[in-house]
Amino acid sequence: MSLRGSVDSLDVEGASGWIFDGDRGLPVVVQAMLDGRVIGDAPADLSRPDLASAGLGDGRCGFRIAFYDALDPEALPFVSIRPQGGDVELPRTNLTGFGEYFRALHARSPGAGRHRSVFGGLWTDRTDAPRLLAGRVASGATPADLVPALRSIVGDGYVVLKSALAPTGFGAADLALVDSLEGGRPLDPRSDQAAHRLLGALPGVVFRDVALRVLRAALDDNPVIYRAALTRGGGGGAFVQPSAIEALPSPAECVAVVACIGNEPVLLDVARDSHKLPEFTAGGRSRWLVAGAAAGVEVALQHALSVEHVEIGPLDLVLVGPGTMHRLRAPEGAAAITACCAPSRLGPSRFIAGEGGTFTVRHHSGALLAV
Repeated sequence: MSLRGSVDSLDVEGASGWIFDGDRGLPVVVQAMLDGRVIGDAPADLSRPDLASAGLGDGRCGFRIAFYDALDPEALPFVSIRPQGGDVELPRTNLTGFGEYFRALHARSPGAGRHRSVFGGLWTDRTDAPRLLAGRVASGATPADLVPALRSIVGDGYVVLKSALAPTGFGAADLALVDSLEGGRPLDPRSDQAAHRLLGALPGVVFRDVALRVLRAALDDNPVIYRAALTRGGGGGAFVQPSAIEALPSPAECVAVVACIGNEPVLLDVARDSHKLPEFTAGGRSRWLVAGAAAGVEVALQHALSVEHVEIGPLDLVLVGPGTMHRLRAPEGAAAITACCAPSRLGPSRFIAGEGGTFTVRHHSGALLAV
């Protein structure tokens, strides 16, 4: 028997999806299992025109199982869907059913510390981050002078490091490169010599002492810049959050660093408290992934968040946490660069996948730029 299929949705009342028998072309009976017992079954004979178009027979291979009894949401991750009499479980997305599961878990244990994403993440994004910060300072793991900046990241989702680039930001030679570079897309050192030179100068600007120390404390590691993009005068796009800008092995472990290029300030629009939003939309999409980038805006609108306008001066740096919805705007005549950083422990997975690593600059501190 040659079977193909998947579980498309799963909730406390039932499951739906499809299964196709490529050998016989006949409907298959599917069962929902929990703790070794059948909790629901149904024939997979519902019409699915999308599957017919994909060449799966006449497309009558969809199913909807109604569970015999409504489940506790905390049991959803442990439900398996399989063909009757078989022991092969139909594949399902890792997120299927997790929305209800985590809503139930958090409601029952509201005081328990946890990451805000099922993917884990930085300690600064945990719900018990203020307690963690106090413990880190008390144990000597985090210097006390970093507390104001880290409290801002924990409480507001971002921090403005005033005059972090003093006495100078980018040099005159670096500023001259900006006019020849295109905004709104990652800098590519392979196709543009100006991008190559600007990227080479970037670690020396972004990894100034105070910024580097805050990044190390938030990431628990040396930072690696894995993406850098320009925003030019008159530019500005949709609201984004750092974790959904680009695919990462661990999407919830990243920080975006924003700096002015030149003498004109730029504006950062921040959706207040967006880093504390729920992870999932009503449809079960995670806002922490590239594939669900628009989900963050959807969740923010549902919660009617207000927008805070932050001015970034020529010598300022802003660190934006992984779950913070924000938008960078550069007025005419101004420009800014956004450098996305991840802990160096995540770098190898990214490069093994064939992404990045073609251009590397090592800062004397041990921090890296690898794009």
